[in-house]
Amino acid sequence: MRPRHALTAIAVLVLAGLVLFLTRPWSPWSPWQLNQLFWKNQRVDNFQHMDRLFPAHPLSPATTPFQFPRADRMAVLPATYVVDGNHRLSAGFLEKTTTTGLLILRDGRIVHEQYRHGATATSTLTSWSMAKSVVATLVAIALKEGTITSLDDKAVNYVPELQGKAYGEARIRDLLRMASGVKFDETYSNRLADIHQVFYKTFIFNQSIDDAASGYPAEDVPGTRFHYKSMDTQILSWVLRRATGRSITDYAQEKLWQPLGMQDKGSWNTDFHGNELGYCCLNISLRDYAKLGQLYLQQGQWKGQQLLPADWVREATKRPEPWLTAGHGYPERGYGYHWWVPKNPDQEFFANGVWGQTIFVDEKTRTVIVKTSVDPDFKANTAEMIAFMRGMVKGLAQGPVTAPAAP
Repeated sequence: MRPRHALTAIAVLVLAGLVLFLTRPWSPWSPWQLNQLFWKNQRVDNFQHMDRLFPAHPLSPATTPFQFPRADRMAVLPATYVVDGNHRLSAGFLEKTTTTGLLILRDGRIVHEQYRHGATATSTLTSWSMAKSVVATLVAIALKEGTITSLDDKAVNYVPELQGKAYGEARIRDLLRMASGVKFDETYSNRLADIHQVFYKTFIFNQSIDDAASGYPAEDVPGTRFHYKSMDTQILSWVLRRATGRSITDYAQEKLWQPLGMQDKGSWNTDFHGNELGYCCLNISLRDYAKLGQLYLQQGQWKGQQLLPADWVREATKRPEPWLTAGHGYPERGYGYHWWVPKNPDQEFFANGVWGQTIFVDEKTRTVIVKTSVDPDFKANTAEMIAFMRGMVKGLAQGPVTAPAAP
């Protein structure tokens, strides 16, 4: 064979190998398919069907589903809200953030509910980082039941594989506060950042998410500085699985889904080894997300049962550490135990995920707002999102009060 022909043949084989590697026709999950997750013309649909793109564990409706009662008359959203001293149109914010669902509870009743862009009341809308708040809630349950003995336990106490690694020295409390002291770059706009490298390791090179998360070096003493990074939650998920001896999904199904009466099917995406992506990728309905917010509004109580430690919600949302307040990481919000707290909080806190996912809780007016979105400008719009939520709470609180219907 002539050298030129030999080189051509080698090039064809290499190209064919690359195509097979990216498409993997023998597998339902291919890197090429996953690469389309954020494509502009597909992401709205993808965010409602994540189980088509990634492997997932199913979450089933509770044996006895609970449905929030509805107000006799659905509330009309306040027409405007105020941000930076300027009035903005509520409908305009919903439109510019590509809102797929908006649900508002007041005193445990649905007072407003709408869906857009093909979503419906039973759509499995992806959480992104709102899943972190669910993981923290499961940690609280494990703490109450004694399977986790103390928040001051180190991660290595439960996961021996972390011996000698920076994450092994982080306490559970440090992980909850995003203060593990581990160096990790979560810059989504940088395709070479660690958060993207974890994705490549997990879904292109078939590494377990635990192994992909565990090897990052230290940059601070644990428990001394807030530095938001998804891998803190992934290590926390690993600790939870080891403490309970169960998968995150299985534990959630019994300890949270059943008591709260989750009413719709859902799923939690995993790596190729069956480990949940604890830092993201829970997929459930708007009404079921609202139950998590209502649980926290009720200080961890549900139908007369104390599901969470009695002081958990206060501890999780009203932290005393100065370095967890707004301005120490993000100008418009501070942090707690995997829950965000807006600047100048007035008994408010929220779960939040990239692309505009939010569960906003206002304790003073007993209001829970859930908003799912497909907003590529979510970071720039975060401060306005908080203003929008506060505007909705204020406007709706001026309406007639319904009799409490909290579960």
